Amino acid sequence: MTATNDEPDPLITEDRWQHIEDRLAAIERRIREHSSDAIATVDACLARLDALRHDLAHGPWLPQAFPAPADPPAVPPLPARARTESPPTTAGHRHAPTVPNAPKHGPVGGVQAAVRVPA
Repeated sequence: MTATNDEPDPLITEDRWQHIEDRLAAIERRIREHSSDAIATVDACLARLDALRHDLAHGPWLPQAFPAPADPPAVPPLPARARTESPPTTAGHRHAPTVPNAPKHGPVGGVQAAVRVPA
């Protein structure tokens, strides 16, 4: 402001606004540069993922393409087990013996019940 009147100096006000506009333009430019870089990076990653997807979908699946597994720790082998035959069809069932003149323990009528024993 000048000492002769209370009106602001138009040149100082214009310079302040120009400085603010220049700063805003610089910020816009940096935002565009950073966003362009970010978009280019994302595009490159997406292209790589697409190439990997294509390779997985269409590439050969050869066993030699995979690394060999690491050697397991030294553990002695388990002893061979003898082959067993299948159990008879009556395994797990025990019938009560029938003894003549023996008291009957079971349902009414003296019917002997088959008792299932776990194998």
